[in-house]
Amino acid sequence: MLGVIGTFGSLPFVCSADVVHTFKDLSRETSTRWARHEVIGQKPVLEWIGDDLARVTFKIRFDATLRTPPVAGLIVLNRLLKGHESHVLVIGGEYLGKFVIESVSENRKHFAGAGVCLVAEATITLTEAA
Repeated sequence: MLGVIGTFGSLPFVCSADVVHTFKDLSRETSTRWARHEVIGQKPVLEWIGDDLARVTFKIRFDATLRTPPVAGLIVLNRLLKGHESHVLVIGGEYLGKFVIESVSENRKHFAGAGVCLVAEATITLTEAA
C-alpha cells in the first residue's frame, strides 16, 4: 500500500514497503515587510507595508536501494526548476500554497563501481508565488 505524505507539483512524497521517497528537515519561513521612515531629531518610524513571500526549504534523499534512482529524481527536480512554473505544495494534507523552485543543490554521495550514482541528496528552496 502506498502512503502519500504530500506532493509538490508532479513530485510525490511517498513511503511504503516498496518505495521510500520522502523529505526531511522541512522548514518554513514567513515574514512581513516594513518601511523605515527617517525623522529629523527623532527615532525612525516603521510602517507595515504587507506580508512577504513565504520560503520553504527541505531535503530529499534519492537512494537506489529504496527504489528511488538518484539520477531520475535529480532530473525531475531540474525539470521542475527549469520549467519556471508555480506548483502546489501539500504536506500531510495541509495546503501550504503555490511555490516556485528558487534553487536545487545536489550532493551525490555514493557510487557503484561503474560510476553510477547510488545515493544523492538534494536541498530544495521554494519561494511562494503570490
